[in-house]
Parts: sequence; C-alpha cells; structure tokens
Amino acid sequence: MSLWKVLQAQFSATPGDVTPVRIDASTSSLNTVDFEHHQIHNGSSFTASRHVTHGAGASPNILIVTPNNAKWAHLVFQVISDDVVEVVLYEAPDYAGGGAMAEYNRDRNSGTAAGLVLTSDATNSGGGKGTALWTFKAGANKTVTTSESGRFEFILAQDEKYLIEAVGANGDVITMLMDWYEHENHN
Repeated sequence: MSLWKVLQAQFSATPGDVTPVRIDASTSSLNTVDFEHHQIHNGSSFTASRHVTHGAGASPNILIVTPNNAKWAHLVFQVISDDVVEVVLYEAPDYAGGGAMAEYNRDRNSGTAAGLVLTSDATNSGGGKGTALWTFKAGANKTVTTSESGRFEFILAQDEKYLIEAVGANGDVITMLMDWYEHENHN
C-alpha cells in the first residue's frame, strides 16, 4: 500500500469515508486547522468586548451566566489597562443586573447565537463575589490575559455565574475582551 493511501486512511473523517489529505504544493506540509479555529468555521465561536473609564469606587465587571445545557463554554479573556490593574475571575457570585452586552458569532455568516448571557456592571445582590478562581495584577500599560495558550482556558460549568472584575485606579481606561467557543463534550 502506498504512503498516500495510508495517509488517506489515517485522516478519514468518518468510518468508511476517506477524505483527501490536503498538502501545500509549495512546502509539502499538511494543511491543518487547530480545534479552536475549527470552532470559528463551525459557527460555535463568539466574542464580546467593552471599553470603559474606571469610575471612583466602581470596578468594571462582566457577569457571565452559562446555560443549563451540555454545550460548555471554553473561555479565554484579556483585560488591557493604561494604569495598574488587578483582574479577578470569580465563580458563583451573587450578582445580578447590569447592562446587556452584545455577543458576536465570529463566523459572520452563521446565525448561531451564543448560549452565554453577558452583562456589564452587575451589582452584588448581597451574597458576595463567590470563589476567586484566578487573579493577576499588572503594571501600567500592560495586558492581563488568559489567552496566551490553551493552558489558561477555562471550561465554564453549566448553569453557573462567573464574574470578571477589573480593579484599577480612578480614571483608568480599561478594555475587556472575551473569546469563547461552545462545545458539547463527547467523552
């Protein structure tokens, strides 16, 4: 059996179906797309952002509410600040309200809506911020990010709330960026 036939069998999309392996003509390398990029093409990848000036005594936040289904959100985020900022991700905060945030499917040809519900500047309902899962403090003009690699990706629990909070200086300009894809675990 030729090497080409072995490669075709190795890269079969479904049992009994052989999908031709794509090889770049100039470099002879296999053409592949990582899973996260595949999710964009699949219409299951989303983004949201907000840009805000930090007010006196007010820490900008984003409240994330996950749906009660098996499509789990795989989240990475960035917070960019022009002053010193501390960013904390909380699980199970007793927060509510806030302004609805726009969520965009990264495949602009897809009609699939995100399962997450995002609001900005949610307020404490009395039970506190919940459990701090991740925190990072950065100096002026630095980016706090979980998106350097998949090592910092969070798979959010279904039917749960999360809070991303940026604690900075009064008058600080803060940009909060979120990317996630929603995927049903098959294991």
